[in-house]
Amino acid sequence: MKVLVIGCGKFGVRMSEHLTRKNHDVVIVDKDPESFHALSEEFTGRTICGIGYDREILEKANISAMDVVISCASSDSTNAVVASIAKNVFHVPTVIARMYDPIRAKMFESMGIYTVSITRLGTDNVMDYLEDNKSWRVIRKLGNDDVQVVKVRVPLALEGMTFSELTVKGKMTPVAVERQGHSMLPDKDMCCEYNDMLYLAVSRDYLMQARDMMQL
Repeated sequence: MKVLVIGCGKFGVRMSEHLTRKNHDVVIVDKDPESFHALSEEFTGRTICGIGYDREILEKANISAMDVVISCASSDSTNAVVASIAKNVFHVPTVIARMYDPIRAKMFESMGIYTVSITRLGTDNVMDYLEDNKSWRVIRKLGNDDVQVVKVRVPLALEGMTFSELTVKGKMTPVAVERQGHSMLPDKDMCCEYNDMLYLAVSRDYLMQARDMMQL
């Protein structure tokens, strides 16, 4: 994954180093250049000095290509602004914000932004969330593995495509969709919406073509 971390405090350092150990591509932004000295030699990502919500800085970090943005600056207000920009302007698939204020945290979670608070501030919480929400994941292999059930997050480019267009006879069939906290069986004329979680039954010999079709 490509991950942008805003804030190089203790949590930002811990998260960034953990992600690089897992071979993810990480960019970390902080307004204080001295903060980057806290990163150890194992951090192999890129550092950018600047204000985390500055559009020029975000574009320099190539936010539009990011799979994940984690805003963990010391200010709730900063994290709220960054999360909103990442979600609503650049359409980053997964946005995570640290929030000390539980009321604000609830509001952002209702908008599809995952929040971490001081009571659940472990990297394991974030990694578990990313594992559950990554764009493509095989969740079940049936029989001799010839058919696999895949959980896919619908990208913005496929919004409006009908589920019948994602059906390839004998190779791939949509079996369920999660949308805004509700699950349903997809009708053939129903259209995909950005950030839907789609469950596909895919023939093992069609997995690569299926990923190409989903633009992943």
